[in-house]
Formats: sequence, structure tokens, C-alpha cells
Amino acid sequence: EIPVNMLRIFCSLSATPASCRWVLFNDAGAHPGAGALAQLPPGAARVELVLAASDVLLVRARLPSTGKHRSAALLAYAVEERLASDPDSTQVSILGRLDGEDVLAVVDRSRLQAWRDALAAVGILVDSVHCETLMLPLQYGGWSLCWNGQEGHVRIGEFEGGATDCGDR
Repeated sequence: EIPVNMLRIFCSLSATPASCRWVLFNDAGAHPGAGALAQLPPGAARVELVLAASDVLLVRARLPSTGKHRSAALLAYAVEERLASDPDSTQVSILGRLDGEDVLAVVDRSRLQAWRDALAAVGILVDSVHCETLMLPLQYGGWSLCWNGQEGHVRIGEFEGGATDCGDR
């Protein structure tokens, strides 16, 4: 269930944080919009930043048992072999567990921070960050697909999915 007076901001980490698409959910329903960050609706009780599927790598890894808290460095180095970048340049978050493995979300740390900073500069503080892939409905035994005619993203499990390549109908 979506909380009342919640602003959901959609962004691509590969884009300069200057404009975005958004949806404001309030008592009167859902109100979509797009434009410069300075034009975002003010005063939302909760703000979600939704990252493009192509900006988030979802990976499985077997992490050592170290209790509930796992350091950012441990998480980054756990996926180092799957990345073409320095582990210190990534932000890695644990999403959950599947089949005895941890499922991790990997994003570019500096690009995510650039969006947070740009939003903070116009008075918008982000409460949570999500991947659009995992916002699609979960279909047990099937897939969910979002396609705009040229590109899209697919969800194939609770913590699994990704961006699709470009194409046509």
C-alpha cells in the first residue's frame, strides 16, 4: 500500500540530475508530472527515489556469516569480480536471501550521491531508494515486463530481474 502524501521520483543515474519524472500520491489520488527538480511538489511526508533498471545490478553472493551487520566494504568486495569498476565506487545493499545466497543491489555511489545532493539543494530529502525492476508485480511462476516500445525491464522473482536491451515490437 502506498502511503498518503508520498512523492516517488524516477531517475536515471546516467543522466545529469536536473529533471525527472515523478508521481505525487495524496488523498486525491496519483498525480504524475515531469520537469526540473526545482518544480517538484514540496512538502511530501515521504520521498522515494526510483532508479532505472539499467542502473542497478542485482547479484547473488555467498557472504560470510558475521551476524546481522555486514560492512559496506565487505559487501562491495563480495561483488568485485562481477564488476568492471573499483569496489569503492559502488554502493551495495542487501535485499534478501534466495536459495541460501544473499541477493545484493549494486549502484554507482557517486552518481547516486549526485542525485541525493541535487534533490537536497531544492529541499527534497530522500527517505528510501528503490529499483524499478523490483517495483513490478511479483508473478509466481511467471515474469512481469514493462516495455515502452524500445526498452524496458523485467522481474522474474522476488529479488531478480533486470533491464532489457533496446528493440522494437
